[in-house]
Amino acid sequence: MPEASPRLADIRFDSGYNGDSPYGPDSPLREICGDIIPWEIEGPQPALVEIEPAGGFRGQVLDVGCGLGENTRFLAARGHRVTAIDVSPNAITRATELTTALGLDVRFVVADAITLDGLDADAHFDTVIDSALYHGLEPAQRAQYLATLHRATTPGATLHVICFSDLVPKEIVSPNRCSEQELRATFAGAGWSITSLRQTTYTLSARFTRDVLHQIVDALSVLGGREFADNLPNDKQSRLLFPVWSVTAHRA
Repeated sequence: MPEASPRLADIRFDSGYNGDSPYGPDSPLREICGDIIPWEIEGPQPALVEIEPAGGFRGQVLDVGCGLGENTRFLAARGHRVTAIDVSPNAITRATELTTALGLDVRFVVADAITLDGLDADAHFDTVIDSALYHGLEPAQRAQYLATLHRATTPGATLHVICFSDLVPKEIVSPNRCSEQELRATFAGAGWSITSLRQTTYTLSARFTRDVLHQIVDALSVLGGREFADNLPNDKQSRLLFPVWSVTAHRA
């Protein structure tokens, strides 16, 4: 009998950022992945890096779900004023230490992404980045999240979201893949006008190898899982590249 599909909402982020496994004791991923955090790649996410030279970031920038702050530090090193939030206190502690060691000026805050509880109520941002947080929300939470970001941004603000596309087998990220139709409807309903929506790739940790993915799709009995895993491209560092949407939207 196949294992139950893991839910991204069940990942124990704070445990993962404390050196333990981010997967619960009942998760099929705990034995396979151990303490691997697939989205931490010891550098900024290339899908976001390519946006910066074109002027995609301006004014006060909010990094939602910053993790260890690699994207945050990339932007701060280029002169951007960045506030970064994460629900994990351990992530924020480690991100602050890493950033301070580089002499960069960033404000890190423990805060809930859906409500922004923990941030100053009067804080308003000109640019928001979300690197692989959106698809971790339940479908019913996404509208609330986007509405919260709308309230916390200035008129004409820019929102960049990178999220797993529906090319990823549903059993791997059940139920949180994103379709073009869902993205367009949810963004529009929350007052965001999508100006760019394109397929690109998301770089995974070098420790999250093709062999690890093979074990996952086998454990979950993913239909076509082996074929999906075998067809994923690698970057020059042999890191797997997952299919994602890169969304840019502007606040009405």
